[in-house]
Amino acid sequence: MNKKQTKAQAEELTDEELLEMDELLASVDEKFESMDAAEADGFMTALELMPIEPEEQEWIEEILAPGAKGGTTGELAKDRRLRKLIERRKKEISKTLKESEPLDPIYFDVEDEEGNVLEGKKAIAALEPFALGFLEAAQKWPGLLESDSDQIASALHGILRHLPKYALGDFAPIKEELDKNVPLEDLPAALSDLACCIASIAQVTKGYKLPSLNEPLSDEEEREKA
Repeated sequence: MNKKQTKAQAEELTDEELLEMDELLASVDEKFESMDAAEADGFMTALELMPIEPEEQEWIEEILAPGAKGGTTGELAKDRRLRKLIERRKKEISKTLKESEPLDPIYFDVEDEEGNVLEGKKAIAALEPFALGFLEAAQKWPGLLESDSDQIASALHGILRHLPKYALGDFAPIKEELDKNVPLEDLPAALSDLACCIASIAQVTKGYKLPSLNEPLSDEEEREKA
């Protein structure tokens, strides 16, 4: 799991707490098919970008038990701790966007069959759960997919290009065009682009200022620098 702290996030969830949140989500009874931390992060980010957010009790149930209710770990203390961590992460996302900091999403490095972390373009697949969670929220509640704003539409394309292949549907041709005309070389570049897209939507729906983004070095540039 990766998540760098920005100034806006300095006093929020630690990496250990984010790992704890993911482990608690994994401990929810499997029949509820709860989200993992990365998918939940995309889900909550979409909520924060909506002009009108749904009530907390409504959206938090979707993280614990998508399409159902009553998702539980089976232990009251763990359930309470999990909900607290989820609530804190959502507040962290909100604070980051309000303070015009680039959002650094929760993601898991992608590994090959031998357990080696993938690099280059293949590493970008780490953003698939985030994009999937984002889409799930956007489809469930209005405010983003239905927008007539060209700026929002363009930014949504930049986020949804990271959807796993099985979830692309009618968006597949758009992703193919983006990958051809606006390629992303590696995960650092994809993270920077994702942060730009999220901030662009927040500018329209929330009136937030765009953050100042420092472009990350590509894998090749990092090697040359070393």
